[in-house]
Amino acid sequence: MKPTVALIAHDIHDNGGMERACAELVRHTHDEFDFTIVSAELTPELRSLVHRWIRVRVPTRPAPLRFAMFWLLAGRKLRSLDVDIAHSVGAIVPNRVDVAAVHFCHAGFVRAQGYLAPRSAPLIRRMNTAVARLLALAAERWCYAPGRLRAFAAVSDGVREELAAHYPGVKVRVIPNGVDLDRFRPDASARAELRSAVGLTDEPVAIFVGGDWDRKGLAIGIQALAEVRGQGIALQLWIVGRGDHDRFVALANKWGVASAVAFFGERYDVEHFLAAADMLILPSLYETFSLVGFEAAATGLPIVVTRVHGIGDLVRDEGGGVLVERTTASVANALATVARDPNLRRCLGQQALLGSQKYSWTASTGSVANLYRSLLLDEKHDPR
Repeated sequence: MKPTVALIAHDIHDNGGMERACAELVRHTHDEFDFTIVSAELTPELRSLVHRWIRVRVPTRPAPLRFAMFWLLAGRKLRSLDVDIAHSVGAIVPNRVDVAAVHFCHAGFVRAQGYLAPRSAPLIRRMNTAVARLLALAAERWCYAPGRLRAFAAVSDGVREELAAHYPGVKVRVIPNGVDLDRFRPDASARAELRSAVGLTDEPVAIFVGGDWDRKGLAIGIQALAEVRGQGIALQLWIVGRGDHDRFVALANKWGVASAVAFFGERYDVEHFLAAADMLILPSLYETFSLVGFEAAATGLPIVVTRVHGIGDLVRDEGGGVLVERTTASVANALATVARDPNLRRCLGQQALLGSQKYSWTASTGSVANLYRSLLLDEKHDPR
């Protein structure tokens, strides 16, 4: 009989880092573990692979209401389950759990940022973000106490250090995310097709992928683009993901680069956009792993990135890009250097590609399975 696992997450699908990690965990380990999913969304293709999906119906926004309702409703549903392992993705239920996968440490983020919400955002957005952050911090303090949690699964060494500093007393296992190396790879035909569709030939393209545009530094990227184009370099910027579209369009207009900036929205074929670009730009304030950074590396793109957890380590160790300060001047200098030199782009991209190859979903989900096994063995000596 297979061990039973309750996997509790807001959403499980193939977009986003933590959502993708859950989806891959089910795909790779459902033969060994019997999963009951407690979530708001579960991508349809996975529903036949799990024992049961307990849907938690919550609104998509505002974020504070969504978080609070999921906390209450999912916690109630979890209390009724009799499972061998309870695995939550972050501090999202009030119950005692065995494993908390930490893809984002809010205490670490607030320490790095120095404030609860971006000051450049509109007032309503700042208030919404601040309330959501306060709720997340309170939830971490409740959930990450030694008596309520048996083990952390941290997505990077940097997150492990943050957890040890803010929530000591719980053992931490570092389990990096993986990369789908079949999906994310250099693809000359996809590159040619997409660039032709948008009317580009040889112009260099920097791509920005993701949400939370303030944290990830999109404003810095747009202003840096203006400086680069002011030097006579015909660099283009593609933005893939969902964010405050109107505000950032206004920034592109303000800095005179609207014609060189393309907003593509949220895409399910992001691998084609990465294959068609020439470098990834990520002047982020805080990351824990940055799955898209590793996916870009697997596609052979140089990475222009700040010294953040995860992807910053890959660039530092493997030479697959340029580490920058979170300033317009530093980012612009790196973009200009990489954009001017196709040979440098190829060299850095090849280094990034080689560095990404050791990250696979098989290894990542296998590490989670090993953690489950160790906790099941320890259960004999640590009964609930």
